[in-house]
Amino acid sequence: MSLSRTRNAQHKVYIPTSARENQYLMAKFPLTDQLLEKYADLIDESATEPYAKFYQALADQFFKINDEFSIESSEFIANDKFARVRFSPEKLTTQTKQQVLFLYNPEYHTSQNTFFRGDLKAKKITLIFLANGTEVRVQAPKFHQQVKQAINKFSDQLGINKASVRVSDHQHLTYDLFAKHKGIEGSQVHKFRSMTNRYLADEHNLPENLDGLTYAVVDFPINRRIRALAKNKVSEPGCYNELYNLIADAFISAAKGQNLYNGAVIANGLVPIVRKGEDENVIASGELLMLGFNPAHSSCGYTCKWESNKLVDTIQLIFVACDQDKTSHGYGKFVNQIELALRDFAQRIDFVNDKEEMLVRLHQHIGFYLD
Repeated sequence: MSLSRTRNAQHKVYIPTSARENQYLMAKFPLTDQLLEKYADLIDESATEPYAKFYQALADQFFKINDEFSIESSEFIANDKFARVRFSPEKLTTQTKQQVLFLYNPEYHTSQNTFFRGDLKAKKITLIFLANGTEVRVQAPKFHQQVKQAINKFSDQLGINKASVRVSDHQHLTYDLFAKHKGIEGSQVHKFRSMTNRYLADEHNLPENLDGLTYAVVDFPINRRIRALAKNKVSEPGCYNELYNLIADAFISAAKGQNLYNGAVIANGLVPIVRKGEDENVIASGELLMLGFNPAHSSCGYTCKWESNKLVDTIQLIFVACDQDKTSHGYGKFVNQIELALRDFAQRIDFVNDKEEMLVRLHQHIGFYLD
């Protein structure tokens, strides 16, 4: 094989045909006094739920606009909870104290729902748009355009300052790294081009002021075999420290062996939320663990957070791409490095490829203000 063909092959990633696709867009804007004043006739401060009619009126406008733009699935949130979306063969929406979690299959499940507390003056309104169909990734630019038109019209109707509307586009691709060992035949080829380039190819220009982040979250289950890798004396303080250290050391060594230097190991039961930030930081907030990474920095290192007295069902292993990982082809080489690192990691812990599942979820995000 020629050198040029070899280099080109480095940027192609072969993903199992069982891979699952997600896309959702989110728009957030503050609930200002000006907006409340505009709908003052719907707000009864003496009622037990003074804002209920107001929220419902906004939601009705929102859903009507979505119908006009043929957007099948959308959610209106006014309870200041963090929204998360994941693929699931069964449709389920669940709430915790801090989160609203949407589990659905884009091919079959549709919904229009409201989530608000009539007694709460929310800090912000969050609008969620869930992609539907069989070719989510291929249709992503078209869906992005539909959603942006809907957000613009909704903002115009409400008289919202568009410079205050934050829009983010989230795309996931999830698969079992060892699907082939479990009898899954065939593969699909990806180069993981940046969302900007993919949208440009579809003649859709994105704002110049956008920011983006690409990363992978690996769900690594802790079963009985894994627990037995270390001597866990449950009666002693810090009884799981040895186990977590063993896994973290194996993972980080394998990652660095593939020149991957940005990431995290999370084993404390919190939900890791990876975001772009000027400075690298870790902030625990109730159920959530906010992880800030600056993609301009190529060697942020690995953040390790666990509770040595607590055994978790799943450890999250995280890889974050830096700007240098983005090539003219895309992020394919970065994803291949991740796969090689994980296969090395699996060998170090004697992973049972045909029986144990290692789910890799690849994230590509962009964010920008509407105006």
